[in-house]
Amino acid sequence: MATKNLMKYRDERDKSYGVAGMALGLSVFDADDLFTAVTIDGDGPGCIKFTPEFFFAGNPRLSPRGSWQYILSHYRITVGLAVANALCRRMVLDNARVDNLLRDELFNAAWEDGRDFCQLERDEVEPIFDEAFENMLRIFADTRVRKAMDAFADALQQRRTLSHIDVAEILQQARLV
Repeated sequence: MATKNLMKYRDERDKSYGVAGMALGLSVFDADDLFTAVTIDGDGPGCIKFTPEFFFAGNPRLSPRGSWQYILSHYRITVGLAVANALCRRMVLDNARVDNLLRDELFNAAWEDGRDFCQLERDEVEPIFDEAFENMLRIFADTRVRKAMDAFADALQQRRTLSHIDVAEILQQARLV
């Protein structure tokens, strides 16, 4: 996603909260079967180690409509992950409100990618973005989720990389999945 400014981390702690938010987002957006690990040693989207299935869209058995749906579903996931990253950092780490500036920056990045990679118009991106934004805003407002993200970020800082199984265990222990 076109989130260069949004994905600039202040420090490793900030990055660990961003990655923690994305890990929760993978579960929320039904993409928890599309990654093998999360790490704070990666850059940007490289903090998530996706399975090969996430990247493979060239199945000759898929109709053009099926291929389009596949690409669109992955775009939705990407939007959700960027939103989860930014909102976890702002709401959980900084314990601050999400302002219109952040929302606008996230939407503009989502729109750029939607336009460039999916040929979506602004009005087609809005419902996709709004759903992800409102969902993550509600989730990160929950104090139980905030405590779980604190624990997740701490574990990530200590271990640097968490496998898919580690992520599932942490989220289950916190009763988030």
